[in-house]
Amino acid sequence: MDTYYENILKKVNGLVENKDYKKAYAILEEELSMPYIPKEYEQPLIDYYNVCKSETQVSTLPSYSEEDIERLLQGSLEEQFLAIEQLRKSNIRNHFDAIRKYLENNPHYLIRSYIIEALMDQNVSDEFTTEMDGCVITFAPCFIEAPMESDGAVQAVQYIKDWFENENPTFTMMCVETLVKEAYLRLPYNIEEEDALGMALGVVRYVFAAHEEMEAFYQFLEEKGLAQNSGYELLLSRHEF
Repeated sequence: MDTYYENILKKVNGLVENKDYKKAYAILEEELSMPYIPKEYEQPLIDYYNVCKSETQVSTLPSYSEEDIERLLQGSLEEQFLAIEQLRKSNIRNHFDAIRKYLENNPHYLIRSYIIEALMDQNVSDEFTTEMDGCVITFAPCFIEAPMESDGAVQAVQYIKDWFENENPTFTMMCVETLVKEAYLRLPYNIEEEDALGMALGVVRYVFAAHEEMEAFYQFLEEKGLAQNSGYELLLSRHEF
C-alpha cells in the first residue's frame, strides 16, 4: 500500500514539475475520493491537489484585450470591478489607452481609486489625468505614497489612538477603518501632515454621526480643547462606501 501511494506522489510530482496540472489534478481528485488514505500520505496529496486546483483555475481564466478592458470599464459597475481585477493580474502597461480614456471621463469614485492603486502597485511612472470634484488632476502613480503610509495618515492615526485607544478600543478601530477608506478615496492625493488633525477630527465626527451621537462628539471637542475645530468634511460623506 505504501509503495502505491509513494508511486502516486512521485507521478504527481513529475506532472507538476512539467506543469501538466490538469492531468495531475485528475489523478489527485480520483485518489482523494477513496474512502481510506493512509494518514502519512493524505496531507501531501491534499497539498498537491490545492496547487493543481489553483493552477488549473488560473489557466482557464479568459485573457482580455485592450478592447475588452475598455468595454468593461464603460459597462456596469460590476463590469468595471471585473476590469480592475483583470488589470491587477495583467501587465497594466498594455491597457494605458483604456485607463486614460476612463480616468478622463467622469470616473466612478471607487473605480478611480482602485485603478490608481493598481498603477501604483506596478510602479507606473507615466503621467495620467483624472477628474476629481470638478478639478482636473495630473499625476504619476510611482510618486504617490501608499495611502496609509503618508506622514499625514500616520499622524492622524496617532491622534485617534491618543484620544480613544485606552478607553474605547472598538471606537478607535472604527475610526481607523474609516480613515483607511477616506485615504483611498482621496487618491491620487495623500493626507498631508498639516492636515492630520483636521482629518482625524473629521473621521471622529463621521463615526459619531453614524451612531447618531453628535452630542458626544461636541462633548469630546470640549474635553480636548478642540471646540474651534470640528474637522474636515470627508469624501465618505458625499459617497456611499
